[in-house]
Amino acid sequence: MPDQHPGGRFDQPRPLPLRAAVGGLKRGFAALGVRNYRLYWTGQVVSLIGTWMQQVSLPWLVLVLGGSGLQLGFVAVLQFGPAMVLAPFGGVLADRIDKRRALIASQVAAAGQAFILFLLTFTGVVEIWMVFVMAFVLGLVNAVDMPLRQALAADLVPRHILANAIALNSMAFNSARIVGPALAGMIIAAGTAMTGSATAGVAANLAINVLTYTGVLTGLLRMNPREIRQHERPERHPPVLHSLREGFGYALRTPMVLWPLVLLAGIAAFGFNFQILLPLFTREVLDLGADGYGALFAALGIGSLSGSLTLAFMRQRRAIPIMLIGGTVFAGLLIGISASRSAWMAAPFIVGAGYSSMLMINTINATVQANVTDALRGRVMALYVTVFAGSAPLGGLFAGAVAEAFGTPLAFVAGSILSLAVLGIVAYGMRRAARTGELGVTLIDSSSRAPAPSGSEARSPSAAR
Repeated sequence: MPDQHPGGRFDQPRPLPLRAAVGGLKRGFAALGVRNYRLYWTGQVVSLIGTWMQQVSLPWLVLVLGGSGLQLGFVAVLQFGPAMVLAPFGGVLADRIDKRRALIASQVAAAGQAFILFLLTFTGVVEIWMVFVMAFVLGLVNAVDMPLRQALAADLVPRHILANAIALNSMAFNSARIVGPALAGMIIAAGTAMTGSATAGVAANLAINVLTYTGVLTGLLRMNPREIRQHERPERHPPVLHSLREGFGYALRTPMVLWPLVLLAGIAAFGFNFQILLPLFTREVLDLGADGYGALFAALGIGSLSGSLTLAFMRQRRAIPIMLIGGTVFAGLLIGISASRSAWMAAPFIVGAGYSSMLMINTINATVQANVTDALRGRVMALYVTVFAGSAPLGGLFAGAVAEAFGTPLAFVAGSILSLAVLGIVAYGMRRAARTGELGVTLIDSSSRAPAPSGSEARSPSAAR
């Protein structure tokens, strides 16, 4: 039976047990007062732990099978490349169908891919080309799954706590990024020590990932569909290509959608290549094993989680300074990582990189969501997925090639320089847009207070001021 809510309205957050505690704590977790969102969020935490265990295990598996840095880049290409082409179509789909049911189907497909990969590794028949194939299958699933997840989360909460829900999504993602990599590294190291096989621990991690899909599927199945916000749909949808042009045109015409997406694309392509560079850096520069690799990835998660918590408890945030300053600090910390020659030197820079990048990325997400209408949300958020996930293949190849040719430290330096160049372009573009016309929503309100009915809501697509 669904939770009862004040005034009989499902979309108002139920008072949390933290009510007697500090008021700021309640504000930071306001979106969890909505039952459907709470189910979604809890399922995501469980599932993402397994996802990160697989994300950390696959590059290590490629390395122990004799793979090179460039081949690590190809894994990223195959895993995220389909999003460059298919995610926009996934966004059209998200605007036309029942998102919850479609997400259940995509999660079942992802669980099937994880199970096959586990069987290949457990039986010892796995080869690098098989990892490539399964990475591509997951890429196809993600091209549909990621736009659906971005769009569904916005339909589970009232608009005035959307920014809080986005911050809590990041908190779930980064909590899993602490637990998953650390646990995966320890299991790989223990499996190698106990069995003498470098793939035994990887197989165990993949098995855990399969089991964790039950978390998100249980949450989706237990939701009350009547309490998910529905949007008016036309009796007859326009052609798919027309819908794509509509979403793309909206992004081009809206500065606070366009420039944040340009920034996200540049940083994702050139700066955020830890999945490729960190295993190489761990083995070749720091001379550490799988447990050290997992610990460094967990350090990245600790920084990112701290950034998510910071944003969750902010009443308001000015989007442009947070995005630009966060990106600049992140690029500078990449230089610090490149100069490190021990885990103790690298860890503080990695924690700082996680923190600053999360301030930037989460604010980009909240800013785009605040500047898009519900009717176009799926298509515009599909562009977000396209530039974020779609930039990873290009960045993976770039990082892997530079690391193989000139060494991993120089790959971090090159990523930093190119990220700073993108930041300069975006800063110029935003300044020019501010001079020539209305920028859009630049102040993200996370106060969790329901806004009084006024004409201002019509001006702000997501009630962020």
